[in-house]
Amino acid sequence: MNGRTDSRPPSLAFLVPGQGGDPRGALNGLYHAGGATWTAIDDILYDIEEAAGTAGRDVRTVLLSDAPDQPLAPGVPQLATYAISVVLDRVLTSLGHRPDVIVGQSFGEIAALVCAGVFDISDGTRAVCALNAAFRGFEGKGAMVLVLAAEHETRELLDRIGRSDLVVACVNSPEQTIVSGPTEAIEALFAADGDRPRLVRLAVPYASHHPGLVAVADRFRASLSRVTQRPLRVSVHSPVGHRTYTDTDDLREALVDCVTNPLDLVAALEHVGKQGAELFVELGVGDGLCRCVHATLPGANTLAPLAGDLSWSTTPRSQPLVFPRLR
Repeated sequence: MNGRTDSRPPSLAFLVPGQGGDPRGALNGLYHAGGATWTAIDDILYDIEEAAGTAGRDVRTVLLSDAPDQPLAPGVPQLATYAISVVLDRVLTSLGHRPDVIVGQSFGEIAALVCAGVFDISDGTRAVCALNAAFRGFEGKGAMVLVLAAEHETRELLDRIGRSDLVVACVNSPEQTIVSGPTEAIEALFAADGDRPRLVRLAVPYASHHPGLVAVADRFRASLSRVTQRPLRVSVHSPVGHRTYTDTDDLREALVDCVTNPLDLVAALEHVGKQGAELFVELGVGDGLCRCVHATLPGANTLAPLAGDLSWSTTPRSQPLVFPRLR
């Protein structure tokens, strides 16, 4: 890989996605794949159910069901998305595939910090529940929109619309951004006259990465006081913080920053690539972050564990990981 001829395993970067994926049935195949995967999944889901209480009662059913149309209660998509990332990390590391760095996208920073040992699974679950509670009352009052255009083109579009409450929330790739804002402002975005890039409303129940959400950030911060920070066991590079975290950082406050501050995934991927990451593994249901890697780092190796067959789930570190390769 990347011209290297020795037998060392590639430097691994785990990528933890944010919200927007469909978690229904996501772990069903892995649960029944054999080996020790079902035990790891059971243990993690038990911890999540215990920590989340009534809010977590449907997570197991959602993740292990083969019913793609089952309804999702409020808060369950976030807990299920968190569980998927933690499960994939646990299974991969149990096979000896330990990351050298982890990058969390937006909401994914909670699971990224759990995978890095900063929070245990229960405290990570409490952080997810605290975020859900902080946004309660804001559901349906804002939205996030994927814009298939470069950052400068997106900013030109927003300037043309003239709504100061529409902001660039995320730069995902050189040709993909996300806009955040109140529902009325989002409708103005879709109603914009003239040529505009393709817009896709994301399956997220509220706006995020928006400076108008100070009240949400304050509520989230207050709830995180019950969460215990531990030393980092793996490096975590933050697209929101624009840095690699250290143990001197208040990483609970770093999670709060994700509510109001924008993120730059392009800069984060470029940094991690320059630091030597050779294989990017997405800890989520889809391949969206892997595609962002390809767009940002042409020629990079990207692998998505849940995008195809699950033969990887019994592959030890002494053998190369082989996942569906994305184009």
